[in-house]
Amino acid sequence: MFDVTERQPPPLSVAEIVDGPDQAAAWVAVQAPGPDAVAALSMLDAGRLSPAGRVDALVAWERQVAWLQARQQRVLAAMADDVEHATGPVQRLEGSWVREDVACALRLSGVSAQRRLVAAQALADRLPATLRLLDRGAITYLHALSLAEATYGLDDQTTSAVERDVLGRAGEQTLAAFKRSITRAVAALAPARVEEQRVQAMGERRVCVSPREDGMAELWALLPAEGAAAVLAAVDALASVTSADDERSADQRRADALVDLGVAALHDPLLPTAQGMRPAVQVTVALSTLLGADEQPAELAGHGPIPASVARRIAADETGTWRRLLTDPTGQLLDYGTQTYRPPADLSAFVIARDQHCTFPTCHRPAHRCNLDHEVPASAGGPTNPTNLAALCRRHHRAKHHAGWNVTRHDTTGQSEWTSPTGHRYTSRPPDYPKDSTDPTAILSQALMRRAASRRTNGSGEVPAAGPL
Repeated sequence: MFDVTERQPPPLSVAEIVDGPDQAAAWVAVQAPGPDAVAALSMLDAGRLSPAGRVDALVAWERQVAWLQARQQRVLAAMADDVEHATGPVQRLEGSWVREDVACALRLSGVSAQRRLVAAQALADRLPATLRLLDRGAITYLHALSLAEATYGLDDQTTSAVERDVLGRAGEQTLAAFKRSITRAVAALAPARVEEQRVQAMGERRVCVSPREDGMAELWALLPAEGAAAVLAAVDALASVTSADDERSADQRRADALVDLGVAALHDPLLPTAQGMRPAVQVTVALSTLLGADEQPAELAGHGPIPASVARRIAADETGTWRRLLTDPTGQLLDYGTQTYRPPADLSAFVIARDQHCTFPTCHRPAHRCNLDHEVPASAGGPTNPTNLAALCRRHHRAKHHAGWNVTRHDTTGQSEWTSPTGHRYTSRPPDYPKDSTDPTAILSQALMRRAASRRTNGSGEVPAAGPL
């Protein structure tokens, strides 16, 4: 980690920094973080540094980053204190939305913003020695965050004891080693916490999906050990069914078996509905792509772009697993399709399909779990139509109506501009949909060609029921 002994060699002049970059890097690496050190670093050209000089510059920059983050923690802690010190009901209501200001200003999710506020308040109020080390650049922000979160819920005396126990070597430990030290200290000083953590962990069980750029996604779950064993047993049982010509590896068979479990569950008639609709996976594709006129990527809700070939295969699926949406040349939704390619009668279905998630900046709660908000209230004459409706999760619906947040939606762009109680403005943009690139003549030509090909394929002269056209 860092050498926290803050030796103070005589400051270098601009000429000395320019003429001796390696010596300047060595000087600033041991200099106390602050404006003077930043000024010296800003004059160093990495291309003129030797390998040793680059190491010194790297250490110096890391210490400056820690110094800046320590100051940011004090700002966040002050914002969190504003909530606690609000005296009247109006102030408490406005203060409770500080999380949203932080989320929008730093482009974070609401959960991440809350995490930053809680950690900053803990560092400022209960872990002052840790914040001082961060201020000196002796530890990283991740070290400080780990200690703040590990001591959450402990009383002040125990928290101080844990801090004293672990900070001695923190400056020379990797983050992983420091976390192990924290775990040992908490277990020794607060043994009852081990069982509490088990109970807390049960409350944090969840399933997460992380999109990748290659058309794949990573599915991650935090489960009780016995629950994970049950899922794996089912996956292994399905994956064991194979044949002599099956060239898939064991891992590939397990992955396919897990997908099969999910698809089977989607077709369970007892599966709960959302906004009156049976659950399905939403895929948005340009009409020109569906017809094979171009190879634009489609948009898989909750994931992002997927290859055109995958979108066409999904669109032809008759099982109802997928909910297909088409777009026009402007990138707007053309129709909301089912496996029979009929548009819906329900306006809410269209708005949910269009928005995909809550339209508040940084919020990604799925639209089918949101309220449909009238921008102009119905009581004030606002119409119930697509341009006046948008998906808002319950929290941000309340922010608009009860906490002083205002929103203006633009019909042409689909953007929403939010103004916070502090007067700051943030923009929420709609999903990027693929754009149809065909014209009516091309569409008709493609349709006729597909009909002719279908007749040649099945020899009956009748168009098969499956397929986009």
